[in-house]
Amino acid sequence: MYEERRQELIDMAISLLVLTLGFSIALSGDMARGLNWARVLSLMPYVAFVLLFAFIGHELAHREVAKRLGYFAMYKADYYLLPLAIIFPLLFGFVFAAPGSVVVSPYRLYRQGDEKRDMFFIAAAGPLANIAFAILGLALLTATQSYFWHFFAYINAWLALFNLLPLPPLDGNKVIRSNPVMWVLMFAIAAVLVWRLW
Repeated sequence: MYEERRQELIDMAISLLVLTLGFSIALSGDMARGLNWARVLSLMPYVAFVLLFAFIGHELAHREVAKRLGYFAMYKADYYLLPLAIIFPLLFGFVFAAPGSVVVSPYRLYRQGDEKRDMFFIAAAGPLANIAFAILGLALLTATQSYFWHFFAYINAWLALFNLLPLPPLDGNKVIRSNPVMWVLMFAIAAVLVWRLW
């Protein structure tokens, strides 16, 4: 168990670092004129802070809800797709990120439960975390008028909306299959937040 949790921390740290670099490259400016590495490095601390909530917060929400429902769950990086988070920004100027996901045991470790209900709560937890962070960022943006909080709110809102698309293996596919009404509500909230922050 200790080795598995240690590997999970390593996977999360590597995923966060790679995503931070990828987003910083994408945000650094006009790729046609060459990459400004000084700007990339200056952006990385801000991007890392945002992704600590938007990415790590999203994955931890999945994991903690699964654990509370009695499942074994842990984050695993996808080392085949993770490099795309850097390759796409370098070649095309935008981020394609599939860094990994929380893997949930198909069997409950204790207690009985409703599998369909459990699937909804576990799948919905990640996008709901992003929606909550986006609303928090929007409130801070209103209070401070700081571009940083706009970026914080927008990234969280966009990740919520993207993950709620009803396509496998995204969270939205599991949410819509287990509770279509809640999927519509969550998708609408995420869409309004993205529209508001566009």
